Amino acid sequence: MDMDFSELDLQLVMYDFNDTEEERCDNVVAGVAIRAEDAEAFAADVERLAVEKYGGATFAGLLDEDLDDESMAAACRFRNAKRNEDLLAEAEEAMAAGMPEERKVRPRPSIKGKTYEQVEEEYVRAQKRWEEFQANPDAYGLDEFHERLLDFTDAGLCVDMAMRRHFESLDPQAQSEMLKLLAADESVSASWWFDVLFGKWPYSEE
Repeated sequence: MDMDFSELDLQLVMYDFNDTEEERCDNVVAGVAIRAEDAEAFAADVERLAVEKYGGATFAGLLDEDLDDESMAAACRFRNAKRNEDLLAEAEEAMAAGMPEERKVRPRPSIKGKTYEQVEEEYVRAQKRWEEFQANPDAYGLDEFHERLLDFTDAGLCVDMAMRRHFESLDPQAQSEMLKLLAADESVSASWWFDVLFGKWPYSEE
């Protein structure tokens, strides 16, 4: 079919509203060229198709009916999950290529000289920093991802070490009572508690 492309004087691109400017070029959903005079009718057709065929909603409809912004919240969750996935893929690619020597050097976690309360406070801080990253991953680079993930992992190991140290400080009867309490906790398997309290760990207090 012969077409006069010079008549197609309006070019439209569709992308996720929540994409950053940098992401939009890589995440274009569709692109079309139409006559500018057809723009209003084209937009009406697209909205009707989204609602009638795909069960969607127009932005005007969302403003009137989605009073709790559930669609926006769902869109943000989807976008953040995609960004997390992309960043993890980037991290795996970097690790497969080999970590630079200056980033391989990391002190082993230690609880020496710390109380259980101090260890727990450090874990809460590391957990908060990791959750901040998960909530907005595009605001951080790969180095920050790497640091926060390792901080969170190390803080969790320190809590386990502090728990083992506390258990070892108890007399046999108190240890027996503690094991009974832990065994009654159905949210955690008995094998996990055994590994924490009696198993071999890659780190020590030193």
